[in-house]
Amino acid sequence: MNRFTYGFGLRLDRTYLLIFAFAFLAVTISGCGPGGFNIIPLGAKLQNADTAFDEAETMDIQNDDPEKMEKNRKRKQELYDRAIALYSEVIERDTKGKWAQRAHFQISKIYKRRYDWDKATEHYEAIIGLDPTGYYANEAKSGTANIRKNREIIKTKRAEYQNYKAIYNDSPTDETFNIAAGALYEVARAYESLENYTEAIRNYERMVDEFPEHSQAPQAQFQVGNVYFYTLHDYQAGWPAFIAVAEKFPDSYEASQAGTLLKQTNEILTEIKFLMDEIDKFRNKKAVEYQKTGRKITPADMWVMGMTDQVVQNFQQIAGNWEKLRNFPRAINAYTTLARDLSHKKFAAADALYRTGTLYQQNAEYERAIAAYNNLFTNAPESVWRNEAVYQQAVCYRSIREFGDAYEGFKAYMSITKGDTPYLREAEQIIRQYELDQDSDGYKFYEEQEAGTSDQDANSHPGMGM
Repeated sequence: MNRFTYGFGLRLDRTYLLIFAFAFLAVTISGCGPGGFNIIPLGAKLQNADTAFDEAETMDIQNDDPEKMEKNRKRKQELYDRAIALYSEVIERDTKGKWAQRAHFQISKIYKRRYDWDKATEHYEAIIGLDPTGYYANEAKSGTANIRKNREIIKTKRAEYQNYKAIYNDSPTDETFNIAAGALYEVARAYESLENYTEAIRNYERMVDEFPEHSQAPQAQFQVGNVYFYTLHDYQAGWPAFIAVAEKFPDSYEASQAGTLLKQTNEILTEIKFLMDEIDKFRNKKAVEYQKTGRKITPADMWVMGMTDQVVQNFQQIAGNWEKLRNFPRAINAYTTLARDLSHKKFAAADALYRTGTLYQQNAEYERAIAAYNNLFTNAPESVWRNEAVYQQAVCYRSIREFGDAYEGFKAYMSITKGDTPYLREAEQIIRQYELDQDSDGYKFYEEQEAGTSDQDANSHPGMGM
């Protein structure tokens, strides 16, 4: 006799289902060892890592108060540490994927910021191990070669400087003077190429102090200002460096350049401050207070009524001014803030999304450009920038050697574009090239390119080893 009724079995099944569901949820949230599940999608985790990296990159540590400056410096390093931790989680979960390669690449950037060349090289080597023929592998190989080359230059030229400086001090000649000065200048340039800007600045300044009569001394002093302004985006520290060009080398070409540059930069920074102050003035103070309490505020409610068009113009001018100063991280930040906080201004928000993509693309951050263009397609599919964004996104895919996606992108551009446009003929030529099959092995040129095989040899094709 069966002592278990159908109803009991059904209840039992439901109980097991509930237990299984709770267990799965617990594993999903907490993870299950190094390779366990994680509720946060990889793309979102990578985005969080990028956010921490961007915040560190745009953070200004300069302050008249030494304690506050030290606090800012510590905060900057904490943000880099957070970025490394998040990128490392991406690597752990995506051990063989494209995201892992980019995470390794970003971590290598941070270690280069910290002048830890060995750690940077380790992550470059990890990229090459994941995909020896891919875009990031090529960048990693170039990065590794650059580190080796410039470390060797520093070692060789520093020894040359020390030797000839000692000879010059003992028995001065024009030859020993020029060799010692030139060697020290090369040391500074090598440090700059390695992105060790602290040492680059120190050696440029040393060259100016020890060899003020040398023909490259004005350029060395000018380069100190350049590094501060256009690489570190530290205008407070760069200002006296440019002023020193005119003071130390008043008759030089660099002195006139420095004077013009300081005048232009002062005008731009003054305008940026005015525009930012005006934006703050146009914020709805009550809405800001509500937002601080956790209440959801729509973009339209964030601004004083009737002033949103002015706010849009201010953000656009701020972004454009940062571009003039080659401060692309802050320009991108201005555009993304516009797109987020004024999303109800559809045309302006779409324009900001497109500009964000183009700036990432100009800065060779192709995957972030691709994501920015996707953001435009999702949030503003009717934008006047749509067609051009489709084309530029295809260019980005080609740049990172994802030729299949590039092929589809160029085809999409041709299908949605009417009339003679700047890129139509170029897209047609690319499509014709991509569709070639010169060795008649059944694989098109773009498929061979993506696989790293030859379209000139029928025995070399993507199907090998399948």
